[in-house]
Amino acid sequence: MATAEIPITSAGIHSLLIATDLTHHSDAVVAFGLDFARLFGAHSEIAYVLPAGEYALAGPEGVLAGRDAARRDLLDLKSRLRRNAAYDDESDQQVMLLEGPVAECLLQCAREKKINLIVVGTHGRGGLGKALLGSVAEKVFRHSPVPVLTIGPNIHHTRGWASVRQILAPCDLTPKSHPAVRYACDLARAHDSRVTVLYVVEDASEGTRVDPERVKASIRERLVDIVGRKAEDLDVSYRIEFGRVAPTILDAACSISAELIVLGIRPSSGVLDRFQWPIAYELVREATCPVLTMRGKTPAQ
Repeated sequence: MATAEIPITSAGIHSLLIATDLTHHSDAVVAFGLDFARLFGAHSEIAYVLPAGEYALAGPEGVLAGRDAARRDLLDLKSRLRRNAAYDDESDQQVMLLEGPVAECLLQCAREKKINLIVVGTHGRGGLGKALLGSVAEKVFRHSPVPVLTIGPNIHHTRGWASVRQILAPCDLTPKSHPAVRYACDLARAHDSRVTVLYVVEDASEGTRVDPERVKASIRERLVDIVGRKAEDLDVSYRIEFGRVAPTILDAACSISAELIVLGIRPSSGVLDRFQWPIAYELVREATCPVLTMRGKTPAQ
């Protein structure tokens, strides 16, 4: 699957692709996506992908029936958004119907429309919700060349954000983690948010147990160096915790009332060198706030 780079700016997001499965489970996905677009003054595309291959099992009539039902549901979605003042025909938004393999269609659409951020959900029925963090979400996670904002099943409200005040940015000190931390700082600067950069010490060595404060001080220096000049005129704090990676990140997010977790990933072996895919999935599955994952280079300056 092609993963060509799509340029994005450091402090702004200009174009979003919001995926919906046209059930009420996607209301939160659409709400958070539209709010993210509003926060950045961005254009938004709301897309439903009709898995035509599944309908084809019922013959041509099945495909036509599925297509007609999807069009009706999209019209209903537009009507509901208009009633909630979240959409109008004059705004910089579009609701569209795609057909084909879901993940591939979303990624292809993102490439063609030069999308800066993909917004997906991990619950619901059909389409994206067929399997919790199943093949669709996994492919989007692994292959998207732009950040992916995932709305997990533990986000129970559907109202989205008014603002993003607290951002948690886990870091593992490897070069692969630097872009996500700096991207979190760019997002925070754009909206006067506070960033907490977190490192989790999972394998406590004898030296760590003997002098944990010295270990924390050393790690903090390295985190400060990673953030570098991005910290200028920004409210940044550094946090070093001991424990299992995923639960510790989730606890930290809860303790600071994080409204967004920004996590670096890589497509081949996992989330950075230590944040493996099962950990990324656990974070998305258990987090009570959206998780933004990104891989590759820092956004273009």
